[in-house]
Formats: sequence, structure tokens, C-alpha cells
Amino acid sequence: MHSMKKRTMEKEHQAEERRKKVLMEIAGAVVVLTVIVSIGLSHLGTDKVNTSAGVTAIKKLEKADVSEVETKISNIEKEEKQAIEDWQNRPLSEKFAHAVILGDSITTGFTVYDVLDTSKVVAEKGMHLDQTGDLIRTAAELKPEVLFLALGLNDISGTDGDTDAFIEKYKAVLANVREQMPDAVIYINCVLPVSAQKEEEEPVYAKIPDYNTALKAMCDEEGITFIDNTEIVKDEYYEQDGEHMKAEYYPIWAEHMAEVAGI
Repeated sequence: MHSMKKRTMEKEHQAEERRKKVLMEIAGAVVVLTVIVSIGLSHLGTDKVNTSAGVTAIKKLEKADVSEVETKISNIEKEEKQAIEDWQNRPLSEKFAHAVILGDSITTGFTVYDVLDTSKVVAEKGMHLDQTGDLIRTAAELKPEVLFLALGLNDISGTDGDTDAFIEKYKAVLANVREQMPDAVIYINCVLPVSAQKEEEEPVYAKIPDYNTALKAMCDEEGITFIDNTEIVKDEYYEQDGEHMKAEYYPIWAEHMAEVAGI
């Protein structure tokens, strides 16, 4: 878990500690008053004494303390909620400050449409899994805390439905990434689906769900988070070729990756 996620956990821990402190202070005050009243009564001996006033005072204090505690806790929860909203609404440039996305021509859209800075995207048109060596070296030089891989569409036709061959190639990429960026937290994006028309033109693309099933299984085996973006893809986002995406898709994709990674 990288530093940004740790900072979020620290904020939540601090809020919880503040709640505990308030409760301890109130409980302590009630105990002290109870002891004082008890001592006062003990000094009166066995004489009949009217203790109702002391009991009433304690009950009033308890009610006042509960109200105060509830108010303080409510304020803390409001502050915490606002802090979380502020965190989630940060600009993408801040969310991806310590992240890099490595991919193919679809990934280049992040910089083409000015969604992310060029230093956050390492991608090349026509990239296949077995051609990623230079890209991985370039990404390693950026020293990312988080690395998102967005590869595979160009290898669908090349493997012609053979998901085992596809996974073998992806594992080689993963091994290279881990060797050159051992401290980076890795996330693997699914292979994006193509349009229905593109599937009709090239039926092999109809097997993309099978590739993603195999890719997720590999991620589970390797202890890596798989990011399924299929639900955020809409027909209106496709370019005319049925593979690449229009500008509107990229902020949505980036936000989804950031949400899954907790950055």
C-alpha cells in the first residue's frame, strides 16, 4: 500500500482517536463527581440524609455530557465526511502524481486529450505484449509508486483465441515490471471490449471476455488487483474504428482506476 492510501487511513485513525478521547473525558468527569458525592455522604455517618439533590445533579451532568458527546462526535463525523469528499474530488493531476499508466495506442488518449501529463503515460501505438521492454524501462525511470498496465488488445488477433498463450506473454511482462520496479504497486486493466460492429468484422474480438476471465485469474494468482472497465464503456465513446475511444471516455477511465487503487 503506497503512501497516499496510508495518509487516508491515518486520517480515519485520528478521527477515531478524537472520538475515544471525548468519551473518556466525559466518563472521567462523571466518575469524579460520583466519587465526590459518595465521600460527602460517608462523612455524614448513619444520620438520615436527603441524597436526592446529589443524585439529581449527577443525572443532569450525565444528560449534559451525553448531549455534548453527541455534538462533538457529530462535528467530527462531518469533518471526516468533508475530508473524504475533498480527497475524492482532487484533480486527476494530483491523484496520479505518483502513478504511471503503461499501455498501447488506446492509452495514448490520456495525453492526446490532455487528461494526464505526458510524464504519467508511457504508451505507444501498436504495442504488443512481447514488445514492451523499452516502455517498461522508460516507466521505471519515472519511479512510480503505482503502475497501471493497460495492454492486450493488439494481442487478441495474434493469439487467435488462445488465452493460455496470451497469459504466458502477459506473465513475461509482469516479471519484467517486477524486476525493474520492485516497489511499485501494480494494477492490471482489463482488455477493453470493442464495438459490436468491430466484432462482426473481426469475430476473434468476441472472445475478449474469455481473455479477461483468464487475465483476472492470473491477477488473483499473482496477488494483483484486476481493474474491470467494461461497465464504464458505452457505445457513444467509440471512435469510428470501433477500438479506440473518444475524449469523453478518458476522465471516466482515469477516475475509475484512481478509485480502485485508492489514490
